[in-house]
Amino acid sequence: MIEYMDLFLPPTSQYQVLQTFTYNLSEALLRTGIRNSVLESKRDSPQEFVDKILANHPECTLSFNGLLPDDKGRFFSDMIGVPHVACLVDAPQRFISLTQNARTIITCVDRFDVDFFQGLNFKNVLFMPHAVDRNLFVDPKQQDDERTYDILMLASFIDYEGIREKWHKDLVLGAIWEEAAELILSDRTISAAQAIAKAIDKHTSKKSNFDPTKIDFLVIIDEIEDYINGKDRVDLLKAINGVGNIHVFGSGKQGWQKALKGVPNIIFHNPVPFPHAIKLMKQSKIVLNSCPSIKNGAHERIFTGIASGAAVLTNNNLYMHENFEHKKNILFYQHGHWEAVPSLIEEYLKDSKKRVALVEKGQEIVKKGHTWDHRAATLVNELGPILEKMSPV
Repeated sequence: MIEYMDLFLPPTSQYQVLQTFTYNLSEALLRTGIRNSVLESKRDSPQEFVDKILANHPECTLSFNGLLPDDKGRFFSDMIGVPHVACLVDAPQRFISLTQNARTIITCVDRFDVDFFQGLNFKNVLFMPHAVDRNLFVDPKQQDDERTYDILMLASFIDYEGIREKWHKDLVLGAIWEEAAELILSDRTISAAQAIAKAIDKHTSKKSNFDPTKIDFLVIIDEIEDYINGKDRVDLLKAINGVGNIHVFGSGKQGWQKALKGVPNIIFHNPVPFPHAIKLMKQSKIVLNSCPSIKNGAHERIFTGIASGAAVLTNNNLYMHENFEHKKNILFYQHGHWEAVPSLIEEYLKDSKKRVALVEKGQEIVKKGHTWDHRAATLVNELGPILEKMSPV
């Protein structure tokens, strides 16, 4: 049984998401009986940070999206002799270096990411999707006039057309990468790696003139995920043309305006930090979640939106399909099937009773299985056996 751990506060980011996650998980761990401290490393006093850890004698440390090795390949967990839990919220290919450390344990928000690491023969990996603070829940019966935003999207603009143009500088490879991207968008059961392999196999069978051994697959996976996220967001917003008022908060405001200049019902805003984003969700009737790169897991916007009392329209994927049911406790859409989206949005905007009933049932599911308390309990249960197998310092 784990008794104590130290959580490291990530560097300050534009949206403050990881900082919020850290404090939410810390509080949830305390409720499970696991004592912990949230520590912040400061450049001007690194020794003080290390001294606190050594004085606390944690059985493990934890941070979101970290800790990567330094420029000499050294891992902090080896320097202090304490196992580290790296809770990843970004794409797994950006963290391959973590697999070189025997004291690192990785958690992933997508089951396909777990498969990715296991395929690299890394065994200390767990599935831990995003979650929501158990104290966040808002009564969805809140008056409609208090929900001043019809439709809310919190997302950065991604120049997917620029990525596509880059690909097609090589006609053969451009066709392969675009085909892989379209396959990911159209098939909710396939991972990025599987789609890329399938597209390459197809073109190899055609004897296309390219050498797969010269391809940097980590870069390509990154680009494809950016492409599908960028394209899905723009296509979703275009599909809601003329239905309600859509408020988009995110970086790349000029890019958004250019890509969606033919959609008159969108109001563009600058990005906001995560605590402010939660306030916006509490003022919204429908929250959009476009994240097709997560194929077998969950993003925090889904759970936070529902907890905030809004109906959530999101990509359907394997994990979400296991946990939620369309038009009963959530709203699903499938990329490419845009004809169904406008009427779906309009239906739940106009009928507040139907929307409230949907959110109430959604909140029941989130409360039962998707708070940080649930993630903390799972983490503690699964960490124990892994830590016991690790060699003592």
